[in-house]
This record gives sequence, structure tokens and C-alpha cells, in this order.
Amino acid sequence: MIAMQYRFRLPTDYDMTIIENRVRENGHLLDNFPGLVIKAWCYACNRDPHTASEPLYAPFYLWQDSAVMAGFLQSSGFKKLISDFGRPAIDCWPVLGFRPGSTLQRSAFARREIVPIAVDSDLSQISNLPEPAAGITRILAWDVQQWRRLCFELSELPFDDAPSTERYSVGHISLSTR
Repeated sequence: MIAMQYRFRLPTDYDMTIIENRVRENGHLLDNFPGLVIKAWCYACNRDPHTASEPLYAPFYLWQDSAVMAGFLQSSGFKKLISDFGRPAIDCWPVLGFRPGSTLQRSAFARREIVPIAVDSDLSQISNLPEPAAGITRILAWDVQQWRRLCFELSELPFDDAPSTERYSVGHISLSTR
């Protein structure tokens, strides 16, 4: 599997109802998309204490493989995103682990933490984290170009933790039933 995320930083006075409407109108279009495991339609607005302090549109994807991801990036839907927001820089991470939580379909919040992997780290141990709380979905992945570990989690309840994590609202969860 491969994790993918792009993030658009929006102006501080951006009308976030534009993003909320986009998610509401388009979220269902990727439900049951072949090869997509999860798409979390993430965004953050500076008026929400449970999300990042800057306005962001930051969808997060979990793909079965890179061929399916490439097909999506070449699709008319992604072409529309580029025409609306510009071509984003896309982060891609090989997945180390995926643990779907019991409340995945009801997830309304997400958090992303990226930490450096020390040069002397035992790479066979980088997936060792404490178990997430009940109901939490967790995706662990790594960036082997910059040697960083990603921990992305989804929950139906807000996350209240350190500012080192980037927190989002989730407007829709697209899942594959295949």
C-alpha cells in the first residue's frame, strides 16, 4: 500500500465554506473507487480549536498500490483539482502498517505526525508504537528519501495533543468495499 497527501495552504481570510461545500458535493464520488482503500477529505480552518491554526485543504489517501494512485493522478477529477487550486506537491509514503478502527466510517477528525528517523535507528523497530485508543484508525508509513515516519490517525472524536501534530476536520471518508 502507499499513502499520499497533498496540502493546499489557503489565505487566512479564505472562505472555508468553499472547501466544506466541495467535500459535501464531491465526497461520494470516490466512494468505492477501485484500488482506493481510504480517502479522508481533510481540511483545517483557523476558527476551529480542534484543527491546525492555518486554513488548509489536505486530503489524505491510502492506495492499494502505486499503479492505482497513478491512474487517479491522471484522471479528470485530479485535473479539475489542478485547475481549481494549482498543481500540488504530493507526499507519498510506502505503508508500514494499517490498522482500521471500529469507528472509521464515522471519523470526523484526523491528525498527522511526521518525525525524523534517526541515522542510528533500528529500521525494523520504527513501526513499534503504543496501540492507539479504541476505535482509532492508524496508518504508519515512511519517507525513505528524507528518513521520516508518518503516523496518520482518524477518529470520530477530536484529538487534543501536542502542537507537533497537524490536526484536521474530516468532511467525508471514502472507502472501498471491495
